Amino acid sequence: MPKVVDNYVLERCIGKGQFGEVFKVYNKQTQEDIAVKCVKRELLKGKFTELLENEINVLRTCNNDNIIKLYDIKKSINNIYLIIEYCNEGDLSQYIKQKKFLVEEEAVDYLLQILNGFKTLVKNKIMHRDFKLENILKHDGNIKIADFGFSKLLNDHQALAKTMLGSPLNKAPEVLNNQEYDNKADIWSIGYCFYELLFGKSPFTTTNMVELLENIKTQQFVIDRKVNNISPTAEDLLNKMLVVNPKDRISWQDLFNHEINFYQEEKLKKDLETALKGGEVMMNMRKFYIKNNLVFDHPADLKKKEDLNNFAIQIAQKGPQNQYQQYDGPILKKPQEENNLIRQDQVKNVQTNQGSTQDIGNDEVIDKETQREKEIKAKKRNANRILHERNIYVFLASVAEEAMSNQTIQNYDVTGFLLVKKLLLQIDFLKTFLQNKQNVYGLEFWEQFTLSKDYKDIHTHISKEFDVFKSYFDSIYEKLSVQIQYSTKVDDTIKQSINSNIRQSNQEILFKCLVDYLNLLIDSLKSLIQDQYRQHWVHADRVLDCIRLEETFQFEDKSTNQQFNFKQYYEKDNLLEIEALAKKVLQKFEKLK
Repeated sequence: MPKVVDNYVLERCIGKGQFGEVFKVYNKQTQEDIAVKCVKRELLKGKFTELLENEINVLRTCNNDNIIKLYDIKKSINNIYLIIEYCNEGDLSQYIKQKKFLVEEEAVDYLLQILNGFKTLVKNKIMHRDFKLENILKHDGNIKIADFGFSKLLNDHQALAKTMLGSPLNKAPEVLNNQEYDNKADIWSIGYCFYELLFGKSPFTTTNMVELLENIKTQQFVIDRKVNNISPTAEDLLNKMLVVNPKDRISWQDLFNHEINFYQEEKLKKDLETALKGGEVMMNMRKFYIKNNLVFDHPADLKKKEDLNNFAIQIAQKGPQNQYQQYDGPILKKPQEENNLIRQDQVKNVQTNQGSTQDIGNDEVIDKETQREKEIKAKKRNANRILHERNIYVFLASVAEEAMSNQTIQNYDVTGFLLVKKLLLQIDFLKTFLQNKQNVYGLEFWEQFTLSKDYKDIHTHISKEFDVFKSYFDSIYEKLSVQIQYSTKVDDTIKQSINSNIRQSNQEILFKCLVDYLNLLIDSLKSLIQDQYRQHWVHADRVLDCIRLEETFQFEDKSTNQQFNFKQYYEKDNLLEIEALAKKVLQKFEKLK
């Protein structure tokens, strides 16, 4: 039975450090999840007292979307309790173990959130001094910088520090070398973490601190493009952050103004401008929408491009008032800095000042997940399960779009249309079962999940996408029905499938069309095994996966319980040499026969 202190239910210990332990807690009255960092008074001697005071001052000073919040402090005879924000998705070290590595788009998204948090730290002259993946937490898909136990506040007369604290692996070389250092040491640690996110390993190998320092001084870190073919922008930033001499390392101002902060947004803007200025604006906007919304793997993703997507959906369905209509809203929703935030501790209503404080006995707090925590974890998995199915139908849309753009292959448009028909059938199925709250996948805690905000957001989004792809289907059908009405190259069974109701998708006809299309596509590519034809080979590979849809896109690997990673799926063919890619496609095609 979990221990209860005032309104707090202490569910379990979730972390341990040299100053004490961190407990997962929820408030019985508000149902808010929070965390309690328990610091033993007996340890607060000399330097440790200063470090605790520093941590409290940092958390009280900083109010930023990407820095963990301190709600209150409570004291007992034996302990001091920091009531802090609870992050429901663990830390990035756990996340990277699951994912192996992150595609650049995701890694950069996390980096920009980290930099947003550091804008507040730098402004307030705060050094973190223990920045590592374990201290970067995730909450509802967003980053929270945490664990300021070794942080230091610098005054106007103190710009340097000498003490080496925390884990050595992420430390800047000047810290490892026992030299005086300033907050540029944190830049090295951020660059180190960015590298780990991109490649799933440390930039420098080591077995001990002496070897680590020597390797940092004598070896250049490797950009392993077989793992992650990162952009020149990301590589340039790594080369400027992981610089041994702090004087030559990129400055904070230059880091905050580096191209990495803007290049994804600029790319989206260019894609949008191209779509709006093209000939068929409605069709172009549907292409734009598909291209820029291939993968949602967290409910939080639905909000990041919400305004832009609503604009794209409106144009895709109804057309612009004029061909050059502009978009004036945000391209990506960004986390806020402190000046724009309402204090979280004013609005959370976490009731921390009621009643007396009791000391927490370790033997009275269970280590296993509580039923309530299992429910929270199940809700997250349920959201991922539905978004997985959503990502499958958008995959089909992307392949259909590629097929209909490939005018060198006979029946390209018929194949694309039948794929759109299949994906529309899948969206209709998803929309209907969400509307009726049917547990078609046998998910745990289903009834509780249907009452959650995540469920409502996903349902709303999929309903919108149904309308987008229905108008897409209608426009293709209107164009295609005229073409095939008198065509002698399209047999009657295919014509019948095209003209049938969207809920009557004929799998055999689709399979036949895909195989016929692949025969022509691969025959045209066999003599073109050069990198300039890579995207054609990638397209052939994805058409093959349309045929093996259920086998390819299983939600979880039963042997490892790892969930399917759509972001890495879209990158993997680009990491192969063109000869290896062509060989893989030809082998898959032979098995199909």
